[in-house]
Amino acid sequence: MALALKDAHDVRGYDPDAGARAAAAARGIAVVERLAELAPADAVVVATPLAAVVPTLEALAPIAGDAVLIEVGSLKSAVAAFAERAPKRVRIVGVHPMAGSTASGFIAADPALFRGRPFLVVPTVRSDDSAMAVAGELGRALGGVPTVCSVSVHDRAMSAVSALPLAAAVALTLTASRSAGVPLAGLAGPGLRDATRLASTPVDLAVPLLRDAAALREDIAGLREALAAIERAIGDDASLRALLDRAREARRELEG
Repeated sequence: MALALKDAHDVRGYDPDAGARAAAAARGIAVVERLAELAPADAVVVATPLAAVVPTLEALAPIAGDAVLIEVGSLKSAVAAFAERAPKRVRIVGVHPMAGSTASGFIAADPALFRGRPFLVVPTVRSDDSAMAVAGELGRALGGVPTVCSVSVHDRAMSAVSALPLAAAVALTLTASRSAGVPLAGLAGPGLRDATRLASTPVDLAVPLLRDAAALREDIAGLREALAAIERAIGDDASLRALLDRAREARRELEG
């Protein structure tokens, strides 16, 4: 985000790790030494591991002033709960750019990452009209397509679009690696590599996504049923064709 915004906006960045600050500075980002130095600002974006989002918002709330606090975590219920108890003058908006990679660290940052991607804007009880407008402007400045949704809709959807693909990639990777009987590195083409890409997700990012037990268990049960249907259809070309046609149609809808 900082790389994508820095040419058109006054961007300052902070990270508790000095090495990360140095990496950002090397790519032209103005960095500060303390979190408090991010204010005053129009907006402060909290882009941390999920477990650090609320503690960071808590630290920023007393010093935010007129700044809109915008967090980009992959789940929003904890942020919504914090907003309920946050000082009334603090404005908090959740956003979730639906883009990413399994790479990590500032060295992997890509300013073009968000172009053309959905940019979910998730209001809290501390989101007024001007705060929502700032969040939407941020998404458009990054090249994203802002879409407003509620906390409950967002978090339920993330089980299907983020947690389930992650779980499936982990399961497929483990199954394929032990089923082939030979090293896969020299044999695997883009099919297996694409389908298992999310298995490379850093563990600290993956665990919180897989922690939402109720929704994820429901979606895994659906995946198990779909695999069972494929298993039952093996040897029955008509049944296989019906399943494949349904999947191809669903894939076309996914692609818009």
